[in-house]
Amino acid sequence: MKRWLLRLLVAVLLAAACPAPSPAAIGAPVVRTVGDPDGADRIVVLVPGAATTPENFDRGHGGVLRRSPHWQARQLHAVCGGRVAVVAWLGYVPPGGLDLAAIRSERAMAGATALTEYVRQLATARPDTAITVIGHSYGSLVLAYAAARLPVQVTDLVALGSPGLDVGAAEQLDTEARLWVGSADDDWTRRIPEVRILGLGHGADPSRPSFGARTLDVTGAEGHDGYFLPGTTALESLAAVALGTA
Repeated sequence: MKRWLLRLLVAVLLAAACPAPSPAAIGAPVVRTVGDPDGADRIVVLVPGAATTPENFDRGHGGVLRRSPHWQARQLHAVCGGRVAVVAWLGYVPPGGLDLAAIRSERAMAGATALTEYVRQLATARPDTAITVIGHSYGSLVLAYAAARLPVQVTDLVALGSPGLDVGAAEQLDTEARLWVGSADDDWTRRIPEVRILGLGHGADPSRPSFGARTLDVTGAEGHDGYFLPGTTALESLAAVALGTA
């Protein structure tokens, strides 16, 4: 039996044996803003994924700095210059890792509601400012569930290292915003089975051309958490989207 099929069967058994996890409660959102959103021409919101917590938000999961959303925001702001403010936002409770919550979508759904509210507040405060939302890993699923509800000021959505968006094609997100997808060649999410059954799995690989998203050039990215490395084409590509020049 193929390994991925065995894993799927195990997941189905787990789903049958365990109730769907309830969305975990979160206190005040963790927000780190790099740059001046009141004076910026454009704003970027970064939504992190699994294993991100308030405790490791600034230092990175496992002490790996490049996993830190705050560090990622600083790298993107530096390459964009003063025209762009970058906000690292954690207003939901991501899964703790590769667990049952990670292969389900309840936490993404709850996160999408919180994200929508936050972005609407930004748009109300700065109605003439274009907004880009970047979701990494499980954060891309949060982005997907929020997509149809985000305000018109959101011009671009970016999914990095996505495990899937719970839809079979980009058009099913029902948004006018441009959808970009970046996936490094050695990102382990490329090996995730493209299935969604009984609430398990996140469906089609959005990096496939048939999905219908725009391809983000992420040359130089390393693994699952190297999309914001300085000096890489990956970071320059993110900057181009953020600046509206892509």
